[in-house]
Amino acid sequence: MSNSACRLHSCLRPFCVKSMVYHCCHSWLHLLRNTSQVAVRHLSTNNSTFSKENVLPKNILHLHERGMFQDIYPPASVNLPNLLKKKQCFYCGFDPTASSLHVGNLLSLMALLQCQRAGHNVIAVIGTATARAGDPSAHTKDRSILSKKDLFANAYSISESLERIVKNHEKHLYDNRLKKILPGFKILFNHTWYEKENVIDFMGTVGRDFRIGPMLEKRYIKDRINSLEGLVLAEFVYQIFQAYDWKYLRENYNCCFQIGGSDQLGNINAGYELIKKRYKEELYGLLTPLVTTLRGEKLGKSAGNTVWLNPDKTSPFEFYQYFYRQPDKVVEQFLKYFTFIDLNQIEDIIEEHKKKPQLRKAQRILARNVCKIVHGEIGLISAERCSRVLYEGRIDDLEQLSDDEIAATFLGMNIIHGVLEPDTTVYDLVANIVEAIPQGTKGENIILGGGVRINGRIVDFPHQILLSDIHVLKNDLTLVTVGKVHHYVVRWKLPRIEHDEDDDKLPSV
Repeated sequence: MSNSACRLHSCLRPFCVKSMVYHCCHSWLHLLRNTSQVAVRHLSTNNSTFSKENVLPKNILHLHERGMFQDIYPPASVNLPNLLKKKQCFYCGFDPTASSLHVGNLLSLMALLQCQRAGHNVIAVIGTATARAGDPSAHTKDRSILSKKDLFANAYSISESLERIVKNHEKHLYDNRLKKILPGFKILFNHTWYEKENVIDFMGTVGRDFRIGPMLEKRYIKDRINSLEGLVLAEFVYQIFQAYDWKYLRENYNCCFQIGGSDQLGNINAGYELIKKRYKEELYGLLTPLVTTLRGEKLGKSAGNTVWLNPDKTSPFEFYQYFYRQPDKVVEQFLKYFTFIDLNQIEDIIEEHKKKPQLRKAQRILARNVCKIVHGEIGLISAERCSRVLYEGRIDDLEQLSDDEIAATFLGMNIIHGVLEPDTTVYDLVANIVEAIPQGTKGENIILGGGVRINGRIVDFPHQILLSDIHVLKNDLTLVTVGKVHHYVVRWKLPRIEHDEDDDKLPSV
């Protein structure tokens, strides 16, 4: 454990859980028309009429026990616990390089929500300006350049996602919402303060506070300069822009704490040095660990293993299954990272899980909690319904699936469209329509041996004619399972019955 981490551990204090007032951008169309202004709206999902108390600020350094803070920069002073007994402001930045945040960003979001629950103001800054320069940290080549139109579309989508998660937290996971008012959660777009700057004035003032030597000494800068790709100037000066973001937030929101992944230390250091030149108060960067796979791969857009926070990119079912499939080696840590469950209760969950690990109780609790944070109760209900259909053969759930849920549940499988003739048999379905068994006697023997299930039921008579409500459900679906893992969905339509009096067969007049 580093010296600063040891200091973090020694500064731990308890905290309590409270309710919230939420702040977000008001109108995206207004923002596009007049980008020099930020409109903020105040949202609250609590309609209670009785008086509620404000959350009293608490020390958040105990989050080190959950593994959420890997380190602190600079090392914590002895005064830091006292400082955190007063309301502070914490911020984290997100560059809109895609239309959605991903699981790799979720830990930073959880840290912001934990700070809010501890009675502090929090800000999510969407980098509508800084993304145009490109953050070189943790990248081996130049960032792709997005058009301004795409950048703002991404930013709007991310702001909607942030708003949804914050409201889900208050409505579904904050037990004290009827008694306590959580402090504000703001979403800001950083182009709004850069548009007021003239490039010559900016470089003539802010630029003079930076020395090339220290900027070149940062490891990620050295690595990029020495690589075959090299480093473009825009990405080299990204650290200046992120530093200025923090300075702006300090001057306008009294924000003295920045949260970021451990790969953001260089940028956080730049902001710390810039602000300390003018202000003598204590400033800190709180570094979260990078969330990786068991093979040590960072979870992110460029890693090819992205799990998105937007339902149009990763469905609630896929999202739920991602956490449900986590191995035992990481499930305890993920419960600490991505849920608000008390540490003692997590310990009990893990002990219970170890008695019958095949039941995956810990993974189910993890998946339920994280899915509820990101997708709300409706998303969780959908995810669990899809899971029951695919893995438990629940027919009543299969009949309730929407088109989107069908596509998500059977992603990667062929959804086959078939014409339901009156004499279609089980063999016709499995051998000819689905083509999941061999033709002829060999295929019939698979059915006779109980190797085929239709809608979760074993069928062992190949020449049984398909019946409504048994083989064909009310929503015209049939789920065919061959063996244990091969699933096929058939969507039926009735054959067109031609009559002699059809228009195209009537004699011309």
